[in-house]
Amino acid sequence: LLGGIRGAGALWGESRITTKMELFDTVVWLGSNNWISAGTGSVSLSIDQTDNKNVKSQFRISAVPNPETGDIDVSVPRAYVKFRFPKIRSVIGKAPFSWGEGLVFNAGDVIFGGSALNTNLMQSEFLDTATWLTTLYYPLGDFSYLETIVISPDVMSDDIGITMGGGRVVTKMGNTKLESGYIYDGLKDAHKPYISLQGNLYLDWHLSATAALPTGNSLTDSLKDSLVITAGIYSLARIGYDGILNYRLEAMVKPYEKWNEYSAGTESESYGIYLYPELSYSFNSGMVLMLRGFVSPVDLSGVAIPGFSWNVFQGFNLLGFAAFYIGDPDDTYAWEPETGSGGFSLLAGVSVTY
Repeated sequence: LLGGIRGAGALWGESRITTKMELFDTVVWLGSNNWISAGTGSVSLSIDQTDNKNVKSQFRISAVPNPETGDIDVSVPRAYVKFRFPKIRSVIGKAPFSWGEGLVFNAGDVIFGGSALNTNLMQSEFLDTATWLTTLYYPLGDFSYLETIVISPDVMSDDIGITMGGGRVVTKMGNTKLESGYIYDGLKDAHKPYISLQGNLYLDWHLSATAALPTGNSLTDSLKDSLVITAGIYSLARIGYDGILNYRLEAMVKPYEKWNEYSAGTESESYGIYLYPELSYSFNSGMVLMLRGFVSPVDLSGVAIPGFSWNVFQGFNLLGFAAFYIGDPDDTYAWEPETGSGGFSLLAGVSVTY
């Protein structure tokens, strides 16, 4: 019996339990002396399988307060298994996944759509997407592989046609990483090819492009409606004995969208170009100062988000962010918007991991 228990333990491996809490107080100014405030944050509990080189798994449950209703929204953002055989690797379950290159603007992310202007930049980790998927990974040689994916619907459906599926090939040409792939989106009945390049020429750089090609539409009309090109540069530099300066600039270009400003009173849609700049300085003491935001060059508006993260104790961080909107009432980012939020907001709190 004892031998069987020991054998079962070796088979299952060990596990690590991690709890993370991020708790904040927020204040938002909506213009015309209209202020709102609320407590917000998130709590997550993760169980990770360890000590098994061929199998990795994670289960995570998360709770987020809803400031509008006062309820607690509970979800399972992670529940997946990764395993490998001598020639094949696979992932099945609700897992994080990303194709292409880019931190915020990423045309190669045809699964989640990595070019959203509504990304919440007032948090330490603002890109955390997962979906129910099954992948197979086939190595093709040094720095090259083929990957296939099937993404099941979020809810049970009798229409198998809404399933997403596709694949990508990643290889290297000299010092440049080349990635190309395709997804069929059954829900939108659209074909989504993409190509992505990443390399280094004094600075790290990346360039991606994609277009959604619905069945039945002309190729020209589909390209005009959906062509997206993203690009970016990134680098870091050591400053003095204990400082590291990180800087990044990303751009999203939609060539067939509007390139001159909408007139006052016109319902704004998408412009042809947006920018994401980011600058951060890390001290050896555990303090990080940062400045990030969005810029709309066409209507000359933007949002600037300064912030800091200070690792005071092991597993304990102080966090603070502010957002300043700069623009006219009818601009993309307005100090006093005609509708919706804008102006100024402040978020401060703590992050605890144990």
